[in-house]
Amino acid sequence: MLAGAATYAYANRAASFIISFSLLAVMARLLTPHDFGLVAMVTTFTGLLTSLRDSGLSSAAIQSKDLPLADRNALFWYNAGLSVLASTVVLLAAPLVSQFYHEDDLKPLLYLSSFGLLASGIGSIHAAMLRRDFNLRGIFFAEVGGLAIGGLVSMLLAYLTRSPLSVVIGGVLQAIATSGIAILFGRWAPKIDTSVRLRLHYLLFGFRVSAYAVLNFVTNNIGSVAVGYQSGSAAMGSFNRAQNLYGMPVSFVLNPYLQVQFPLLCRVRGDVDHTRKIYGDLLVLTSTLFVPLAVLLPFLAEPATTLVLGHQWTTAGQILAWLSPSLAALGLMGPFGQFMMSQGRVKELQWWGVADVGLRGGGALIGSFFGPAAAAAGFSIATLLIAVPIIVWITQRDGIFCFKDYVRACFPGVLIASLVGLTALGVSRLASGNSFGPVAEALIVLSASLLPWMALAAAVHLSPIKLRFLPDYQKG
Repeated sequence: MLAGAATYAYANRAASFIISFSLLAVMARLLTPHDFGLVAMVTTFTGLLTSLRDSGLSSAAIQSKDLPLADRNALFWYNAGLSVLASTVVLLAAPLVSQFYHEDDLKPLLYLSSFGLLASGIGSIHAAMLRRDFNLRGIFFAEVGGLAIGGLVSMLLAYLTRSPLSVVIGGVLQAIATSGIAILFGRWAPKIDTSVRLRLHYLLFGFRVSAYAVLNFVTNNIGSVAVGYQSGSAAMGSFNRAQNLYGMPVSFVLNPYLQVQFPLLCRVRGDVDHTRKIYGDLLVLTSTLFVPLAVLLPFLAEPATTLVLGHQWTTAGQILAWLSPSLAALGLMGPFGQFMMSQGRVKELQWWGVADVGLRGGGALIGSFFGPAAAAAGFSIATLLIAVPIIVWITQRDGIFCFKDYVRACFPGVLIASLVGLTALGVSRLASGNSFGPVAEALIVLSASLLPWMALAAAVHLSPIKLRFLPDYQKG
């Protein structure tokens, strides 16, 4: 069952990557940074409400050991009620958000997006149940189908209208299609009964979990909001496109793996050896992927962004280059939030979320006074130099995954990144003396760096016990 689930998870990400990447490249040539800035202003606000609306109920559904039909009904109706409330808030707050950014064009976009917020909420518990049961086939058809429908509509409308409304309309249709398909695969129709009000413990658990999700969302988006407020919609559009490119490795590589591994971490809670093994494998994956990629990013960001998005997005490439320290940090700290939730350490996660807003969010906010690239730099540097040491300390406090386990899991990635960085630097200097052009030079650097990266990554994953200085790497 797990093998089949993993296959669908990666098929989902592969198909989603192809569709999303194509959509990103096409839409960037049909709309302007100003248009995408307006869309980012909308999605930042609705994204915050989505985090509040979910209230951790999806996590409650996945993590519960037993979930009878009456409990599923309760979760659905709680979530439906919160979805209606969140959509109403969007409708009422639209004038205020528009006034905050000094953009009157935001109002119709926000009014329309409220329907997408409602539609996505109706199917979220059905999707959570599919994940709980490892029915990633249903998730595949729901997510890929919804993305394809929304993407095609967005591209067609953008070609005809050159308006940011095309993105919002496509998003609404994507939400409707995704929820509809998830409900069809879920094969259960919620019923109302008196027991709904007796299951408030799910809401209490969900609120504790969602507090971190909300705080994490705020941390990751303070920089974008500050850039939009101080520098305008075009700057926010460039910042948003850079964030989208930065998030692709997470969305299309790490997340499908977590769809399988997070439920497993929840199920083996209390089994120290299995927990250490699963989380250690996750860190090996993140370190060998994201740390070398972060080292390469400064060499590739600007020419790659120009190649994918077009010449009007040069600023986005500069912002993306400054996000490289944050990408390296992601490789070193791994899926910290999922690990803490799986171990029931929600209260610690909440306190870290509060501190994180001040640390990383504060770095982005301070940097935003000096421009979009400085906002990215402030966020990234705070993530790597401040957040990572604190997260490692928090994780190892319960003794399940100690500091030595971190070193053993992450050392191969750091070693690979060092060699990849030296290769990229040497090849870049050799290529810069010739008239290849920035795009061709970036491709040469990437090709040369992939050879040691792939070879060493394969060696680490196939025979990690041969690393003499890490003899206990796979112990436990």
